[in-house]
Amino acid sequence: MTGHRSGVGFVARVIATASVAIAATAAVAWGASQGLPQAQPAPAAAPLPAPQPLVVPDVRHEAFVFAKSTLQEAGFAWRVKGRVHGFPANTVVSQSPAPGTRLVDTGAPPVTLALVRTRGYPQLGEPADRSPYAATKLRLAAAASTSKKPPVRVEAGH
Repeated sequence: MTGHRSGVGFVARVIATASVAIAATAAVAWGASQGLPQAQPAPAAAPLPAPQPLVVPDVRHEAFVFAKSTLQEAGFAWRVKGRVHGFPANTVVSQSPAPGTRLVDTGAPPVTLALVRTRGYPQLGEPADRSPYAATKLRLAAAASTSKKPPVRVEAGH
């Protein structure tokens, strides 16, 4: 009798497994006949805001050590031009572009500095005549106003 019972159990398990397989197949077939929902196109990405221009800081009359830090922190590369080299105590006498100039942020637009030697301070070590990273292209930013109004003329004596 034991052999008969195990045979009946086996048949019952086979029938149960087959029933589950048939039900699963039917569910998949029914789902396929209903069609898949159409994928909705992704919404268009919002345009990125225009990058803010960089404004050249005024580093004239500053010690070179502070001027170069100011420029680097504002996102500019720099270089020293002229006979006086980039020793920390030297003083900036001119810069190009001029302070307040609005530039496109190209990565590290360059500012050229002219220095004067500060008397009483030794010129020791190696001068720093270029920023520690390469300068990028220098491009003027577009004017803030796009109106086409002609400039206002002011006549002398009025």
